[in-house]
Formats: sequence, structure tokens, C-alpha cells
Amino acid sequence: MDELASYHLSDFILFSQSTYFRLFELYNQVIWPLHILAIIFACLIVYALWKKSAWAGRFIAAILVLSWSWVAVAFLYQRFYQIHVVANVYALSFIVQALLILWYGIIKNKLTVFSKSNVRIKAGSVLLILSLCVYPLIALISGRSWQQFEMFALAPDPTALATIAVLIFYKLPLVLYIIPVLWLLISAITLSVM
Repeated sequence: MDELASYHLSDFILFSQSTYFRLFELYNQVIWPLHILAIIFACLIVYALWKKSAWAGRFIAAILVLSWSWVAVAFLYQRFYQIHVVANVYALSFIVQALLILWYGIIKNKLTVFSKSNVRIKAGSVLLILSLCVYPLIALISGRSWQQFEMFALAPDPTALATIAVLIFYKLPLVLYIIPVLWLLISAITLSVM
């Protein structure tokens, strides 16, 4: 029992920080020029939120469904699984989130009631700016190669953060928050112990 107490969380992570960020670099090289499409998706979400049209909710939900599905398959399952043994579980949870957004956002059309709370709108705006504009710059700010950047619709962290931002703008069931929040907690813990 004393031996179990000697383990640290970092002992269970089987890859180094350099391996993790190199994975993003290789991924970005392989998927180029999808980054342009990701930028277009980000701009379309901002435009739809700004317009608040009747079509905006379903349109944003469709972009989020595509983004969560892409990240699940192209990053978590095909690439992250090579260095992390439970990445397939993460990929499955991202597919579940895509299905939840599909159900509530497109089929049930629940992205219709835009929040009137200034606090929610400001919080959503800040998170959206962080996920769409600041997050890709974190690689440069932290001294890593610019090729190791992470973008909304292509990488898990900014996609989860942007999703939370969108959820804050609309009055939606709390079940939609569970997977993005859990992912960000898992990611933060992983990054802090690497």
C-alpha cells in the first residue's frame, strides 16, 4: 500500500510534453489547408451570433457537430491514441457530444432563445475570443513552434472552449456542458503534470 502512495499523477502519463506538442505539429502539417476552413467556421459562428437570425442556432449547431466529430476521429482517435491509451474513450465522448449537439441544436432546435443577461453575453464573448483568437497564439506565447498551434474545429481544447462559449449565449440544458467541461479539466490536469 505504501508503494501506491509513492506514485504521482505524472507517473500515469506515458508521453512527454515535447511528444504531445510534436503531435500537434505533425497533425497540422497533414491536415493543411483545413485551417482555412476552420477560420471560416469561426467567422461564421461569430456572424451568426451577431445576427441572431432564426437560422443562426441550427447553423452554429451544424458547425459544432462537424467540429466535434472531426476532432474525435482525426485527432483523438487517429493520432492521440498513438501516445495515450485512453484516447479512444475521449474520441467516443467527443462523438457523444456531437450527437447531443445534433439532437438539441438541429433536431430539437433548442438554440433559439438567446440570453438577455449582460453577464452571460460578456462571459460568452470573452470565452469565444479566447478560443478562436487567443488559443492559436498560445504556442507562440509559450515559446513553442508556431506549427504546434491549436485551432477551433481542429483541436480538442479550443473546440470545447468555443462550445462552452456558444452554450452560454443560449439557454440550453446543462447536459451539453458536461463533456466540454470534463475535457477541459482533463486537459488542464494533463498539461499541468507533464
